[in-house]
Amino acid sequence: MSSNASPSNKQGQKRRIRLVMFFVLCFAVWTGYTAYLQSGILSEKEKELETLRQQATEIKQTQAELTYKVSRLNDKEYIAELARKEYFLSKPGEQIYVIPE
Repeated sequence: MSSNASPSNKQGQKRRIRLVMFFVLCFAVWTGYTAYLQSGILSEKEKELETLRQQATEIKQTQAELTYKVSRLNDKEYIAELARKEYFLSKPGEQIYVIPE
């Protein structure tokens, strides 16, 4: 074999390299485009996650308040106080005066 390759072989080799480079470029563009789209979706999901975390915090606070109120309902004095305020009930011999606002 000779050290110099034929001109048609060199052209074929250049053509194959160009074809491979074209596919590599197409793959790189497709990968970049997909990454760009997914970054937008990811930022939306992060915002949604933050909103859900805030809602979870609010719900936990509400749950703590309700648990406290339920625990107070086990106290007889608190129940008597509620009955006086809400339903104007009184103890025997006690008079209730309603003051208009």
